[in-house]
Amino acid sequence: MVGRRRAPFTDQQLIALHKKGMNDVEIARELGVNDSTVFYHRKKIGLESNYIPMVKDHQFIVLYEKGLNDREIAEELDVPKPAVRYRRRRLGLKAHSRKRLFTDQQLIDLHDEGLNDIEKAERLGVSTSVVTYHRKRLGIKPVVRKR
Repeated sequence: MVGRRRAPFTDQQLIALHKKGMNDVEIARELGVNDSTVFYHRKKIGLESNYIPMVKDHQFIVLYEKGLNDREIAEELDVPKPAVRYRRRRLGLKAHSRKRLFTDQQLIDLHDEGLNDIEKAERLGVSTSVVTYHRKRLGIKPVVRKR
């Protein structure tokens, strides 16, 4: 006979674990199956998900409205950055741009002091590549010291 294999558990087992408040991942571990198998069978018999998000939408929105970017929100909520990006997109919110840690004028002033990119990066608390990128963007030549 060709067709789908039977589930390695009964609907009654699934319903009993679901009534205990277990989510798909917890049920899958208990039954020794993949969580997608539990998801499929739970949907098939009409049970709602018991998944409770670790972070509520209102917590996320408060941080978003403060102007935090995805990385900062992820750190604040102690969740992975992709989870923040997913939630932000699901809520229809645009990404906040990264915050620059220094202004163009600060970079120009450090250049005028005769500092090279490594020294500028140390003073500004950023990587050398960030300083080099913005120096080139501003059309400033690198500082080369003669030996």
